Amino acid sequence: MSNTETPVDPLEARRAEVAQYDANIAMYNAIKATLPSEWPANLAAHKGRQDHQAAAAEVAAEDVELLAQLLFHDHCDRMARTELLERTKAAAILAVLEAQQNP
Repeated sequence: MSNTETPVDPLEARRAEVAQYDANIAMYNAIKATLPSEWPANLAAHKGRQDHQAAAAEVAAEDVELLAQLLFHDHCDRMARTELLERTKAAAILAVLEAQQNP
């Protein structure tokens, strides 16, 4: 470590990590709120597809944008859930670290 580097406080680093998860969850939920979530019958067969380009090639040209929005809505939902899982772990570790500092 050079003289200009500041040592990292583990508690502050963990607090920042939890705050970043909170920010990510809020971002994904905000994006989700701007996108349609109801799958029309003509696109329902594509729900959950991972091969988005192939799915887009299989629908009518006028449905590609709606398909993209629906797939991205579902992706944002999955990402928000994943971030919540990771946030829960980080917050639990933070709680233990804070308890150790204040026995």
